[in-house]
Amino acid sequence: MSTQRAVGYVRVSSEMQLEGHSLDAQRAEIARYCDREGYTLLRTYADEGVSAHTDDIARRPQLAALLEDARQGGFDVVVVHTIDRWARNVGVQRQALQLLGTAGVGFASVTESIDFTTPAGKLMLTMIGGVSEFFSDQLAVHVAKAQRQRPELGLPPGPVPFGYAVDEPGGLPRVDPVSGPALIEAFESRAAGESHASIAAWLNARGLTTRRGNRFTGFAVRDFFRTRFYLGVISYDGAEYAGQHERLIDDQLWERVQRRRNRRAPARGDRRRLLLQGRIRCARCAHALYPDRTAAGREIYRERHREDCATNGGVTGAAELNEQVRAVVTAVQFPVNEPIRAAALDRPTLDARALQDRRRRLGRAYAETGAYSEAEYHARLADIDAQLTAAADTAAAHQTDDEATLSLIANLEALWHEATPNERARLVGELLESVYADLETGELTAITAHPSYRGHLDAAAGRRADVGGGRVRVLGADEALDAA
Repeated sequence: MSTQRAVGYVRVSSEMQLEGHSLDAQRAEIARYCDREGYTLLRTYADEGVSAHTDDIARRPQLAALLEDARQGGFDVVVVHTIDRWARNVGVQRQALQLLGTAGVGFASVTESIDFTTPAGKLMLTMIGGVSEFFSDQLAVHVAKAQRQRPELGLPPGPVPFGYAVDEPGGLPRVDPVSGPALIEAFESRAAGESHASIAAWLNARGLTTRRGNRFTGFAVRDFFRTRFYLGVISYDGAEYAGQHERLIDDQLWERVQRRRNRRAPARGDRRRLLLQGRIRCARCAHALYPDRTAAGREIYRERHREDCATNGGVTGAAELNEQVRAVVTAVQFPVNEPIRAAALDRPTLDARALQDRRRRLGRAYAETGAYSEAEYHARLADIDAQLTAAADTAAAHQTDDEATLSLIANLEALWHEATPNERARLVGELLESVYADLETGELTAITAHPSYRGHLDAAAGRRADVGGGRVRVLGADEALDAA
């Protein structure tokens, strides 16, 4: 009875195989083989959902681990169910088996009954590997050919879009009696000027869902109006083919929608970031709101996501919310007391001090050692005095700038007025992490403050409420939205 230590290697190349019996079947066959041959089966390595046709062992982590363990002398023989589970690519086969040979580890296949330790086994292994690789290549060619053949026959190469259904996989698409008319109405609404978001809300209200069973968003609806399948054609790999399916949209309605799409493009040319972009969220569900612009160029924030929310699909004006945020931010007070002012304005005048030292040394050298003539002394002294005057002027200019800066810090309303849009966005970003708005009322309801400024923003929100502004709750970074 042999005492060789064995390990198994199994592989499947798709999620479908993962859910089936392939892995268990391979493991069972390997265990029976080892029992029959008297091997001690130590473990089984499994690469799940990985193609054997890859030419990179590193992309098959369990195979790479097996080869490293072989190099360390962890076992004596590798057992696989079939050669194509090991590798279809001849290059990978040879590389992996050469590593086993260098480590003195044998190789056996249950189905092909191959013993890699013999010359005949090596020849058979190479032949089977070549056939497996050829089969894999041919399979890819046939799949691509079949995918192209369907459009040429007027059939879709993949799933059908909203508005159609098929009675069996790969069958001829037919107009769905529920989603088909809804799709036509969506096109007519868009041609009349309805937004993507409002059409999505209308579809959701009717209980319709996307092909994957999700709620509609403006993004999903937008794709309707670029899908030429509705014109009775099949688009594939840059070409179009006449489809066998019934068209849903006539040329006139299609062109009306395309003209509407093209009219929006100029209004969206200015892609300047909005003040609250990336920070604004829905006060009801905490989902992010997206910056957008209307056809007239008005800046808005739009809500569109797949979750249930009373305001999903709605919009709110950016200018109104910007003003509410401005009222809170500019109510923040950073009092600049005299010690802070003195510290800010007391710049080290290193250049002036060095020049004063040079002036004193020059005087001592002239008076005590006679190192300079009178004319040379006065020339050097005049040069130092000129530099001291320039240094004093520079310090005064800096002090003027610092005074102005301190004044702006003490008066954020003035700072906001002087700032550019990008500078205002940076100021908001310094103070706030998130802003929550109710799209139904258009009101700012809560803000999440950076920890360093929460106290200042709490006080600012209180001052805003005292003068008639809506009460805004200031949250800490670790507080949940429902605290608002």
